[in-house]
Amino acid sequence: MKALEKSDKDAIKLRFAVGLSKLLEKSDIKSWKKLAKEAGMEPSHIQKIAAGKVDVALTTNISLAAAFGITYPELAETYEHVTEKDIQEFLEKAEAQKKLKGKSKHPLSSPIKKKRI
Repeated sequence: MKALEKSDKDAIKLRFAVGLSKLLEKSDIKSWKKLAKEAGMEPSHIQKIAAGKVDVALTTNISLAAAFGITYPELAETYEHVTEKDIQEFLEKAEAQKKLKGKSKHPLSSPIKKKRI
């Protein structure tokens, strides 16, 4: 099996961030800061995960699932059900937020390969 390219890894991290964002929107938690507290993590680490900037360890996945009150397989299923439309909406929302803050384009907004990992 061939090792993943950097672009593939970036796409995976982005897709995970989108799935996490969808879970947050549906949950009673409603903020990244509260999610960090519920998962026993630093808010800055959750922000990096939410932006698709870091790989997430298995223990982190399990902590996030527990914070949402779901199982790890349910968290993985959320990742699996992220669509291209979900990703595009996520990137548009991130871009709008950055414009409000006076920042430039989202670093992960480049086109994503339609490659199933």
